[in-house]
Amino acid sequence: MRESTPFLTSDRVDSTTHPKDLVIFKSLGVNIHAYFTPAQTQGTNPALIISHGAGEFKENYLEMAQHLSKRGISCLILDMHGHGASGGQAYHVSIREWVADLRAALDYLMTRKDVDPQRIGAFGLSSGGTAILETALVDQRLRALVALDATVMNTLPWSLTLTMGTISAFGYLKRWLTGKDIRISIVKLLHEVALASDPEINARLRVDPGKIRAFTNFPLPGAAAAFFVNTIRRVAKITAPTLIIWGEDDNLDPVSTAHTLHNALTCEKALEIVPGNGHVGHLDRNRVRVFDLTADWLLKYLA
Repeated sequence: MRESTPFLTSDRVDSTTHPKDLVIFKSLGVNIHAYFTPAQTQGTNPALIISHGAGEFKENYLEMAQHLSKRGISCLILDMHGHGASGGQAYHVSIREWVADLRAALDYLMTRKDVDPQRIGAFGLSSGGTAILETALVDQRLRALVALDATVMNTLPWSLTLTMGTISAFGYLKRWLTGKDIRISIVKLLHEVALASDPEINARLRVDPGKIRAFTNFPLPGAAAAFFVNTIRRVAKITAPTLIIWGEDDNLDPVSTAHTLHNALTCEKALEIVPGNGHVGHLDRNRVRVFDLTADWLLKYLA
């Protein structure tokens, strides 16, 4: 049974560059922190819920929200369960919890007089993409989706699959004995796999304190869903119009996954491959292209 989602707090966060409201609501008994960026148009507007990827946080999406705000789209950027300022077990990636977070965000947006409840969409990167696709299967209030480099199946090499699977198995044993997961460091991944195509952006990601904290405390099996999901088996049941955006240089989830996802969908759909972007298209060199594609899709299907 999904919990009710009382609105707790709305405080103005001072920012001349990215005006936004801090909002806090409940999901599965914990506080979810989010930024609401209002559309720069009068009246009741469409809104987009933004779900980040594993080891990320809402602040990475402020530029995107500001861009969409100018196009007449309000944004609610979440710190998902276990991430950023939100509650939950640190850095866990539970799709069940993240789906609950997105549904709680929908509940919150339904209380706002400046949001049209019939024009709400969702955007998700990587594991956030997993979450929005899974949410669309159980909640018809999402009227349009934008999945950026979404994780819909395991794309790890077999050797790494075996390693992560083995550690997860020992993690389940440790959890049964102690109530805690195994915590490992995957910081090496930041140096071996370029998350961004732009070298400068990739260099910043490698030294970002938040990213390093997340990657040095990676929980197993708590975050196994960042790699091991089978969402691809269910996406044919999605009815909301879905735009798939993929970085041509994505070294984490290959472009072939984008085509597999596109072929599996039976709803209104489109696929956009963005040259010069890697796995983090919302931060990469051609991020404005991602922003514009997102805005165009939402304004078309949330009209």
